Amino acid sequence: MSLELKKFSQIVTIKKGEPITKAVANEGPYPVILGGKEPAYYIDRFNHEGKAIVVSRSGASAGYVSLWNEPIFITDGFLVEPINGNHFEYVYYLLKHYGKILRDLQNGAAIPHVTPKTIYGMRAYVPSFSTQQRIATILSTYDNLIEVNNKRIRVLEQMAENLYKEWFVRFRFPGHETAEFYESRIGKLPCAFQVMKNKDVYEYYIGGGWGNDDEDKEYSVPAYVIRGTDFPRVKRGDISSCPLRYHKASNFSARKLKANDIIIEVSGGTAEQPVGRALIVTQDVIDRLMGRVICASFCKQVRVNSAAVSPLYYYYWMKFLYDTRIIDRFQLQSTGIINFQFEFFINNGEVMLPPIELMQQFDSLVLPIMDQISIIAKQNENLIKQRDLLLPRLMSGKLEV
Repeated sequence: MSLELKKFSQIVTIKKGEPITKAVANEGPYPVILGGKEPAYYIDRFNHEGKAIVVSRSGASAGYVSLWNEPIFITDGFLVEPINGNHFEYVYYLLKHYGKILRDLQNGAAIPHVTPKTIYGMRAYVPSFSTQQRIATILSTYDNLIEVNNKRIRVLEQMAENLYKEWFVRFRFPGHETAEFYESRIGKLPCAFQVMKNKDVYEYYIGGGWGNDDEDKEYSVPAYVIRGTDFPRVKRGDISSCPLRYHKASNFSARKLKANDIIIEVSGGTAEQPVGRALIVTQDVIDRLMGRVICASFCKQVRVNSAAVSPLYYYYWMKFLYDTRIIDRFQLQSTGIINFQFEFFINNGEVMLPPIELMQQFDSLVLPIMDQISIIAKQNENLIKQRDLLLPRLMSGKLEV
């Protein structure tokens, strides 16, 4: 394969994203892209339509490369476009291949960030357009399969959420035809339902931890950490973003996550993304993280009394509170950061409790859905490993196409 050494300034052109204010950061159909894998939130306008390569500019995800093909709003990131006849998808994979270099070249003391100058100054050996096209076709085949699986996962997630809403929001659960209703503290409920304080259904709760980057005598226990930012991925069975840290033995012992634990994000929210997001920890996640995982220090680990409430039902109750913004009443804002009043939520927040038999029936329908999500997630994990093994070999020319 014939390769030519070029500066990235000969391969791409870079445009800065557009600043956004809270005044326009309202709900809408268009994803706001900071540069990470997930949209930050959604608004009612876009500033780019069609295919887009976005490189994150600052923060923990600085240097992350993502590919989009829909109307989006790019803000704290760079729009990168191929020039001089280079293949679009090939350039995307080339930037992903150089992602580690981008991260290593991050500038800035307090907040890591990359600049157009950083990207323009990098060099790469680039093949002919026809070879670029073949390389992109090989790698995009994997990504297309991964995206198909992601769509299947989203459909399954929606099925479970729709079942919860049908049974416990619209109250069309099995046997609802003969149900009688009464006026409760939270509104009209079926007579078989009751309302309890969170403190009456919690068996155990504790704040998370963060540990150290490196192992030493005091911080000797390796364990993965689930952060609030990891929730969307972990919910879909993607554990790749959870960092491995080192912890004190006592801290790990008190915070070691078990299947059916609930993690609640309690700090670091914004007006567009309030705190109070929840995640249920599955046995599959525990197993894939080798039984060594805790939640981050900006989160709370909650273990509910399963004799009083199904953990799975409670997770969907928390999701309902979050999606409807009922959770906002437990927010507290200071110095620009929104925190969750967790103790107030425990003592004053309430949970609607259907009969335990009905919750168990709900579990019996949703658990197979979650198992199917785990199976698809493992398929994606294997596809990602195969793609990432091919990527450097194709880009370096070690593997002929």
